[in-house]
Amino acid sequence: MPEGLDTILSTAVLLLWGVPIVYFDLTRHRIPNFLTYSGILAGLLIFLLFRRDQLANFPVAFLIAFGVYYICYMFGWLGGGDVKLMSMVGLLGGKGFLVEVMLYSAIIGGLIALGVALTLLFRSRSPRGANIPYGTAIVAGIYLVIFTAPAGGLL
Repeated sequence: MPEGLDTILSTAVLLLWGVPIVYFDLTRHRIPNFLTYSGILAGLLIFLLFRRDQLANFPVAFLIAFGVYYICYMFGWLGGGDVKLMSMVGLLGGKGFLVEVMLYSAIIGGLIALGVALTLLFRSRSPRGANIPYGTAIVAGIYLVIFTAPAGGLL
């Protein structure tokens, strides 16, 4: 991905939107549409202004993320906000970034699910049907990719 204003703007959107997304995901078990739709709109504007020549990267990443996570949504494994959030990640970060975030999010989400299950079992309650804040795992994956990648994630 070329370094420049588009990368800075995409990184800023992902980092700034992460905080309220985690807040709403942990407190209300929902990711509000105004956050995901505004992030998708920002990604679309960045694409139209700076990345029109990269049609095979950013829009394709959006569609891949939406398709994979929508299937999970149809099975009841994820919420609709998680689908829109990961689609936003694809549009802002591109295919390479998306794959890394998906991998880290799956690992972190599994650890969160394990922690929730163990907590419920220690309280003599069944972990079946427990709410797992997967949006929080996605944001943690975003932050990990941005801050631990050798070139700074999106760079």
